[in-house]
Amino acid sequence: MMTGVIGAAVTVLVSFGISAYAQTPTSPAPVIAKIQSDLSAYGDIDLYVFKDRQAFLDIMDRTIGLKNIANPDTTFAKLPRSPFTITGRQNGKQIPSCQIFVPANIAPNSGNEIFAQLMRGWFGPDLTYGSSAELTFEWLLRHEARHCMPDHYGDVESHGDEVDADIFAFNALSETIANTELRNGLRADIIAFRMITSAIFADNSHMIGLSVKYGLKNTAKSENLTADDEISAFRAARKLIFERAKARAAGINPTNLELIRTVSALRAETKTGALNPGSSRVSEILIDLDDAIAHLAPRLHTSVANLPTD
Repeated sequence: MMTGVIGAAVTVLVSFGISAYAQTPTSPAPVIAKIQSDLSAYGDIDLYVFKDRQAFLDIMDRTIGLKNIANPDTTFAKLPRSPFTITGRQNGKQIPSCQIFVPANIAPNSGNEIFAQLMRGWFGPDLTYGSSAELTFEWLLRHEARHCMPDHYGDVESHGDEVDADIFAFNALSETIANTELRNGLRADIIAFRMITSAIFADNSHMIGLSVKYGLKNTAKSENLTADDEISAFRAARKLIFERAKARAAGINPTNLELIRTVSALRAETKTGALNPGSSRVSEILIDLDDAIAHLAPRLHTSVANLPTD
């Protein structure tokens, strides 16, 4: 199984697995070694940083053996841009180790912030965090570590597993953070990240912003929210945002700035009652999405939100 943070999943069939560890010169050994050591608490996990598709295939050939993967060229034709996990089975049993892969351009000290990269640079290369870029990176890798556990095997596009992995990763990482303000900051960073990706970028299985918010804030709302309800709400919000932005766009397709302006306008209309999207969850998404942009990119949000929307 291969699963990514934002959403890519395929099945990998193997006949054996070999435990190994590797890293590229683009990622400092002490940083990766520490994270590798931390992840070992969750099972037999190998962490790899790879430069490109060929480097990835070379690692796969050394550890699993490409001859044991059905159609590797097709299976790995397009790699995710986010961290992803590969697991496999032999005769119905899991292979000895779980492999987590990180593209070198989002690894520590690559010069790129992982949240900014996963949101396609829409809000600039450097975001404003309640915690830090380093902690958000470690949170994402613990998310992948959760997918390494046997009860997540087989459900490569499971909405519930994605929610569970986010909350597990926060709880696991927060145990290492003594500062309450920093823990709260990380919680806010995660919620903002998931609201933005759920509303703008993610596939259905990763439209989890509301569930993650409820789970991290320990609210009872999560008990009344099904996966289908949440996906439907995010798809409706996305449709509303892009249709409104496209109608006002100067070009054929709306720019990221035009979309941000649209989100701010929709939030204002929702708060005043001028807009009724037909669902309280869609209204909640529009308000939370605007808050999320303001959280991670406050200067950009302020400059764009103050511009006229027509």
